[in-house]
Amino acid sequence: MVIHQPPPDLALAAPARRSPRGRGDAGRIAARRRILDVARTLFAERGFAATRVADVARRAGMSPGNVYRHVDSKEAVLRAILGEGLDGLEATIVEVADGYGPARRKLELLIDRTIAFHAANPELAIVLGSLAGDVGAEALAGLDLEARAERRHAGLRRIFAEARTEGAIAPGDPDVLAALHAAFFSGLLVAYRARWTDLPWDAIRAAALRLVGHRPAG
Repeated sequence: MVIHQPPPDLALAAPARRSPRGRGDAGRIAARRRILDVARTLFAERGFAATRVADVARRAGMSPGNVYRHVDSKEAVLRAILGEGLDGLEATIVEVADGYGPARRKLELLIDRTIAFHAANPELAIVLGSLAGDVGAEALAGLDLEARAERRHAGLRRIFAEARTEGAIAPGDPDVLAALHAAFFSGLLVAYRARWTDLPWDAIRAAALRLVGHRPAG
């Protein structure tokens, strides 16, 4: 690996001092990130309704009052967690759907990136799956869950329709395949929860590809 050294004037320059305001902003961002990360784990472990702000504060190592300095309510925390996670999942799908290359490669890339996304965000599907009856519509206001789901479905449909056209999968309805793909990963995460990371990824990949009728090259 080639390591590029900085020019002498940059290498010898004293590090820039951050203003007190800059340090304060960084501290607030870090504290809010800590609250969201802790809350996401607790919501997955206990459910949204059973998790109190005091529980989040205790595990985050701060007082409930300090939590409220960074978030307005437990519902606001839930909306932030779901918004971040669903944005990331949608971006994963759209990036593959909009990409160039053979449909078979895009299909395989979709499976690989979906596995990687859920490995990095295992609580998302669990929290979503546990919300039925736990929260009212007002708690999720502004998230547009149906519109987000439609966009994800549209992206998946494009990938499967292209794969069908190029013979990368067996003939099948792209809408059905999109639903099966989404349900496979959501169901696996909800059913296995903490054991998700113990499952062999190569087996998950092979099962996800077989589910949509993948036809290997050659």
